[in-house]
Amino acid sequence: MSASPFVTPSECRAAFDAVLARAPRELRLYDRDLDLWRLDDATRHAALRALCVAGGGRRIECLLDDTTHVARTLPRLMQLIRDFSHVLVVRQVDPHAPRPDHACVLANRHDVVFRADKNAPQGALHLDDPARAIALHQAFEALWQRAQAPLSATTLGL
Repeated sequence: MSASPFVTPSECRAAFDAVLARAPRELRLYDRDLDLWRLDDATRHAALRALCVAGGGRRIECLLDDTTHVARTLPRLMQLIRDFSHVLVVRQVDPHAPRPDHACVLANRHDVVFRADKNAPQGALHLDDPARAIALHQAFEALWQRAQAPLSATTLGL
């Protein structure tokens, strides 16, 4: 239940990778956008794909302040969205709702990557910290329910 702080973008991504490796059922991500996470990296893409392929009620939810760059800069992620739209969903925060200053990655209601300032890579990895994870899940869920329609992987939104 101890925190493992990180400072650099690469340490932040390593914390994300640790949580992703421990996420057998659910992964939720809230951030400004997906630039920091480099989800099109081959290893990360393979891990996300494995989570999608595994089935069994698995779910990946990405909630972003801005989704505009996703389609332009993350072709592998867009392919996953197209192939696994029942598992992987990307939404944009309601533009009229207040947006938290923090960013987080949540897995299985136990593991958290938390950055107090979503504009900076500094933060901490919290493994097996259900108290912190549950509070962040509740905040995420409130934003998720008010979020705009999911990002579509097809031109027509079909």
